Amino acid sequence: MSYNKLKALEGNIEAISTALAIHEERRNATAIERETLSKFTGFGGIKEILSIGTDTPIPDTMQEAVKRLQSVLSRAAKGDETFYRQLLQSLKSSVLTAFYTPAFLIQAVANQIRDTFAANDLKIGAFLEPSAGISGFLPVGDTATHRTAFEKELLTGLVLSALYPDTQVFIEGFETIDSQETEHARFDVIASNIPFGDFRVFDNTFSKKGGIYAQASKAIHNYFFVKAVEKLNEGGILAFVTSRGIADTQANQFVRDYLVHRCNLITALRLPDNLFMQTSGIEVGSDLLIFQKDSRKTTLADRERLFMETVQEIVPCSDQYTRHTNKLFTLSQTELFTESYIQANQYGEYVRKYRWQGEEAVLQQSLSSALKADFEHFFRRSLFTTPDKGIGGIQMSLFDCFNTNKAAQPNREKRTYTGTLHKWMKNGTLVLFENQLGTIRYKQANCFSDMTVTFVPLKVSRLNIERANDYLPIREAYFELTTKESEELAEYPKLREQLNRHYDAYVRKWGFFHHNDNKEFFSWDSLGMEVFTIEMQTGNKLVKADIMHEPVAFKKIDTSVQLTPVEALASSLNYYGSVNMDYLVQTTGQPEAELTEALAGEIFYNPLTDCWESKGKFLAGNVVEKCKEIRAVLAGLTGDVQKWAATSVKALEDATPELIPYEELDFNMGERWIPASIYASFAKDLFGVNTTVMYFDVNDTYIVSLQGYSPIAYNAYSIGSYNGEALFVHALHDTVPEITKEIMRNGESVRVPDEEAIQAASTKIQEIRRKFNEWLDNQPIAVRDELVRLYNERFNCYIRPHYDGSAQTFPNLSFEQFPYNDLYPSQKDAIWMIKQNGGGVCWHEVGAGKTMVMCVAAYEMKRLGMVQKPLIIGLKANVHEIADCFRKAYPTAKLLYPGKEDFTPANRQELFSKIKNHNWDCIILTHDQFSKIPQSEQTMIDIFTEELADVERNLEVLEQSTMRYRSGKMQDGLEKRKQNLTAKLKELRMKINDRKDDTVDFHSMGIDHIFVDECHIFKNLIFQTRHTRVAGIGNTKGSQRAMNLLFAIRDIQHRTGRDLGATFLSGTVVVNALTELYVMFKYLRPRELQRQQISCFDAWAAIFTQKTADYELNVTGAIKRKERFRTYIKVPELAMFLREITDYRTADMINLDVPDKNVRFLSHAPTIQQEEMIGRLVSFAHSGQWEDLGLDTPEPDNLDKAKMLVATNVARKMALDMRLLGDKFSDDAENKASICARTIYEYYMRSNENRGTQFVFSDLGTYKPNEWNVYTDIKEKLVNLGIPTDEVQFIQCATTERARKRLFEDMNNGKVRVLFGSTTMLGTGVNAQQRAVAVHHLEIPWRPADMEQRNGRAVRKGNTVKLWGGNVVDVVIYGTEKTLDAYKFNLLKNKQMFINQINNGTIAVRRIDEGGMDEDNGMNFAEFVAILSGNTDLLNKAKLDNKIMQLEKEQTIFKKERIRAERKITAGQEDMAKTQRTKAGFIKDWEYFNSYEGTKVTQLLNLPQATAEETGRELHRIAKTYRSGAYGTIGTFTGLNLLVRSEYSINGTFDRNTFFVEGTSGLKYRCGLTGALPLGFVESAQYPQATLNKLPSLIEKQQKTVERIESEIPILQDIVGRQWSKADELVKLKLECKELQRKIDESLKDAERSLTPSETTAAEYEPTTKAA
Repeated sequence: MSYNKLKALEGNIEAISTALAIHEERRNATAIERETLSKFTGFGGIKEILSIGTDTPIPDTMQEAVKRLQSVLSRAAKGDETFYRQLLQSLKSSVLTAFYTPAFLIQAVANQIRDTFAANDLKIGAFLEPSAGISGFLPVGDTATHRTAFEKELLTGLVLSALYPDTQVFIEGFETIDSQETEHARFDVIASNIPFGDFRVFDNTFSKKGGIYAQASKAIHNYFFVKAVEKLNEGGILAFVTSRGIADTQANQFVRDYLVHRCNLITALRLPDNLFMQTSGIEVGSDLLIFQKDSRKTTLADRERLFMETVQEIVPCSDQYTRHTNKLFTLSQTELFTESYIQANQYGEYVRKYRWQGEEAVLQQSLSSALKADFEHFFRRSLFTTPDKGIGGIQMSLFDCFNTNKAAQPNREKRTYTGTLHKWMKNGTLVLFENQLGTIRYKQANCFSDMTVTFVPLKVSRLNIERANDYLPIREAYFELTTKESEELAEYPKLREQLNRHYDAYVRKWGFFHHNDNKEFFSWDSLGMEVFTIEMQTGNKLVKADIMHEPVAFKKIDTSVQLTPVEALASSLNYYGSVNMDYLVQTTGQPEAELTEALAGEIFYNPLTDCWESKGKFLAGNVVEKCKEIRAVLAGLTGDVQKWAATSVKALEDATPELIPYEELDFNMGERWIPASIYASFAKDLFGVNTTVMYFDVNDTYIVSLQGYSPIAYNAYSIGSYNGEALFVHALHDTVPEITKEIMRNGESVRVPDEEAIQAASTKIQEIRRKFNEWLDNQPIAVRDELVRLYNERFNCYIRPHYDGSAQTFPNLSFEQFPYNDLYPSQKDAIWMIKQNGGGVCWHEVGAGKTMVMCVAAYEMKRLGMVQKPLIIGLKANVHEIADCFRKAYPTAKLLYPGKEDFTPANRQELFSKIKNHNWDCIILTHDQFSKIPQSEQTMIDIFTEELADVERNLEVLEQSTMRYRSGKMQDGLEKRKQNLTAKLKELRMKINDRKDDTVDFHSMGIDHIFVDECHIFKNLIFQTRHTRVAGIGNTKGSQRAMNLLFAIRDIQHRTGRDLGATFLSGTVVVNALTELYVMFKYLRPRELQRQQISCFDAWAAIFTQKTADYELNVTGAIKRKERFRTYIKVPELAMFLREITDYRTADMINLDVPDKNVRFLSHAPTIQQEEMIGRLVSFAHSGQWEDLGLDTPEPDNLDKAKMLVATNVARKMALDMRLLGDKFSDDAENKASICARTIYEYYMRSNENRGTQFVFSDLGTYKPNEWNVYTDIKEKLVNLGIPTDEVQFIQCATTERARKRLFEDMNNGKVRVLFGSTTMLGTGVNAQQRAVAVHHLEIPWRPADMEQRNGRAVRKGNTVKLWGGNVVDVVIYGTEKTLDAYKFNLLKNKQMFINQINNGTIAVRRIDEGGMDEDNGMNFAEFVAILSGNTDLLNKAKLDNKIMQLEKEQTIFKKERIRAERKITAGQEDMAKTQRTKAGFIKDWEYFNSYEGTKVTQLLNLPQATAEETGRELHRIAKTYRSGAYGTIGTFTGLNLLVRSEYSINGTFDRNTFFVEGTSGLKYRCGLTGALPLGFVESAQYPQATLNKLPSLIEKQQKTVERIESEIPILQDIVGRQWSKADELVKLKLECKELQRKIDESLKDAERSLTPSETTAAEYEPTTKAA
């Protein structure tokens, strides 16, 4: 009987309705109801379920049933919309996985396990089914067996629990078993049909174990096996029906290895593909695997070794291979089938299929026989140590613990808690119940059952019960007070009075909370630590916390304090989130008319919202769209409202940026904001066929589908297996495919990158991208204008308000302990920006006073009610300075600055509660301390829920589109991501539900603004990108520290409903590359990025960057492609997006009281050894041979992959000191170290009178004890020159904070005169500038930020050089000629210049080039060789050579394409002729068949007069008995011969017989698709007629083939006749190169002539000698 989808759905609905009734009535099912419940078959294969809630139509036949299902779901949800969606989603998730096991298979396995246990006198004490469905393997065992079942799908679990009331059912995933209260921890038998898929399972136990357990968690089928083995008793049986992936997939070998080393393999059977057809209507490959646990085994059986390996079969009549198959299944008796054959699956891969065409009873008998034989051979009774008692040993009776003799004792057992429950109670809450003290535990068996609360008694004295009677009222009053005030934002004085009364009574009787007895008592309560913090210790005093006196959940508005209009406006904006005119009137005491006049230009009327808005809000964002909307309603306004609105429109018009015209814009193909329809139109014109292009933001992916056959796509734009459609996607993503080829290496076949194919693909991709811009330029002006409008509205719509903070007053700010009595104007402006925006970026040069900005802004935001609890986080090295500054500025402020001891695990929880329960003016922590604050799991749930909604939205769009059948991989990816997100959410919800104490996390602390000092430390934020081969985009994996900060900021943004929520401060916000801006935007401006349709880094890069590619020869001579984000486009818009929230200040801009900086670049000629090494480096750059360098050090491992990085690093060391390259090199009086030593000595002597100090920086050759290094070498030279050894120090020797502090004091006092260090150790957190006269850079750092940080050690406020040294600090940069030093210096200077221009708004260009060298990849070959040679002509020639090399490679590829096209034309013409001949034969046979006038019956040679059934039966006999590779004639049909032929596998064994009809043309037509006969005898007799009836479709197919070839040939002929467009350019470049080479040769000859002075002298002297 075939699978009936409608009948299955109706049976499911009836079963669910019955189960709901049973559940609601709290009773067991009747016999009739059990029969109804057993009809439930799950929703596997009923794909119509996926259409519920979407626009996808449901077939008419299914509509009524689906409506009934929705009605049942609504009934189950009881009006809870969220629960309804959860039920529906649960059903949808099961559609692709819930395929129920046929009953006969379960029966065979259950019978065999029962029989085996009985025969061995063993009992099944505990049975587990981890993925039960509605019954599965639960029949295993007997009446005494305790059964446990897990079922993840909600409704299935409901049916299961109704059907098996005596089974312990958990409607949860198997991964939750460790957190469930199962009757047994280990099981005797575990059996199931387990789920399969590559989605991750979250199991905390496995995550902690790591290794194989963490690896198994990445795929659910692997996880089930490993987890089940862990849950088995020794000797227990594991029986799983599973997908073939476990046995066949190479990547799963680790699971097979795990299984056979911990278990004995009993059965491994390959099941037929059509096994599940009757239960789920689907064909799927599956195996039955049965193991017996033996954790002490030491050897493997041969069959277990085979089980670990996989093999491939050769596809007959082909050079291709099938997918891998487990080697064990090549043995006989390991497969159940009646026929087996190889065919291609839906992915185009060849697989072996197994089918069972006989009766089900025969299949069951075969299965039972195989199981019986396996258990008799491989089951081992000796593994059990306690026969007759069950595998798990003796189980204690549940009633043994109730001893009637102990009736007088208190009841110490757990029991149901029926006392009062409050919503603030958690697991582990201390309660008094039935005169006993204990804790409560919450538990909900499943979503359909009620929450149960269990009381767990504690063994305590009567004294502590009395103490609890006094403590519990305090706790209740505290939580009632905090809950009400935080939820209602209103004060409850009576509750506060009650809390104080209870607290005072407790203290009088039991003493302060901090006394030891009370501390221990509080620890028994999971809420105790929070209650404990209502009392706090300050010095030697114990006082009440703020919450005892005033609300801490919100700010009380004190209307008695009169504010200025500006202050009142700032307070209103942040307290109410808007301009509240009533509040302004109330707090200023001024009427509305006066206020609007006083705040003219600061507030504007917005008729769209009918309210006033601040300048910062109104004149920001998309001012173009806002202006358009207000202008549209202006005509309908009257009176003052019309006048105010007109003023607003005028302000918006004045603020609107000037429109950027089309010709000024750089468009990249693949910019996400450009409508997909534009790309589809371009693709249509490019490929000559309608094309669909869709973009999915959730995974930043384009998919492209040609709506017909395109010869251009499959010929002109085709590389290997990548056709034009695929390359178009790469062009949109700006990526290049990773094409590989197979080579032999060390006798083995390996796949390596096919660099030639990759370059060919890159050329075509770049051609598509170039043609897009050309196509765009030729579009009608209306199309281009629309793009201009879209771009300007989306990106050129921001303005940066003028932040003027001069009018601010700063109440309570004290300058008594500072050497100044006011803030800089720049500091006031920055504070005002932070207050107006609610955060931002302070990009202030070192010494500009950002510490004071942080402190004052934090206090002001708190004072004005903008924030409740500001937090400052800073570097460990200088956070004490921040705290000191805050205390001096606000002596009376309530500041929390915890020490190191407060963050020990023992004290941390108390500190977190202190943060939560006190009304701090500011909290100051180090970066490391901040990272220890647990982030809110609820916030993570909100973030992941939003992402899940995006995934579901994209899935829905894909499902409703015409692309759903063309994008299986993408759909699989989205489904997997959905599964993973669902699992993450479930894990987080479990953590919240199972939390044993009331953990104080970031969210509950109430921190609502974070000041991040030295924010560049957090730049390593994780982000996804396809550009993995692009240099210089940073660490995409990110750091946990950065992720913690992101979650904290998102928590604040979720609460406030807007961007920012934090203030970033640093002198070097961008450390190295402008790509770092994306990370900052991701932190602070997620909503704006979303509006710009920027969902990830790649989407941002597609708009603002352009990749450059260099081609270099590697060691093997192959061309390697190197990519960089070197060029930035649309720079002004990028700059404005940054500047809108940034306050950028340099020392020059604010006239900072710092010394002037005098930069000296001391360049010197290379030494003899350096000159020789330069030549060797040039040679190495060409050859890649390590030996060319002449070094004694071993060859680096990464030489083949990173030749130019190796060369760059060697060149850097060479430029600094040859001795860094090995002991064979010697010192030189003219090398950097010697010159630097002499220069330092000059400054030393010049400033000796004032004890002037100097900093020396180098990140190469740093100090290492007991080995040679540059630091020590220079120090020795300085000592030899006469400087005392103790006046020269290394930062690396100060290993503690105390030692560093003493060292800096000695520098400031002049005791230490010269300090060496690296950028990392000496560049930040150092205040030793008081006598600094010079900063020396032995080598130039990679990043502008590093240079700024280095110079900032001396060029900063507090340097006394202005009193005695002309107020100048020299910055000395040392450079060796003909090395990379000068290039790095200029590169660094250019990068810093770009950064400055972007920030101060003076950028004059729309695109910039950052340069071509970075720390991770070195520099490109051409520039490297030219710079080392010192010849600019060589640089130009090297660039020409590089271009010529690229063009010649393109020319070679072009020629190959032409040759391939010629070959395809020839092959196509041959194929067309062959196809036409075949088609003529088909037509001839079809005409013969149609014109045949006799009886059309099958006549066999040996049965000429048989009936159809007799004929069919005889054909089936022939199919089983015939054996010959030659065609055999067996009969006729309409005068045509009927033939049979045997097919054999690769190893010569018989495979099957195939049947044919031979036409009059001589062509042979195969029966069906495979040549096999139909199942029915009558149908088999009719096979010739059915075969010949297919001739019209075959004729049509041949005709289409002819038409396809005819359409391809003109395209191919066009390719053959095409001339290479760059031929003239190549000739021109070669001529230029030849002329340049001549010029270089001449200059070299001139150089040689100029280097022979001795010969000239001799020639002049010789005549004189002769004359004498």
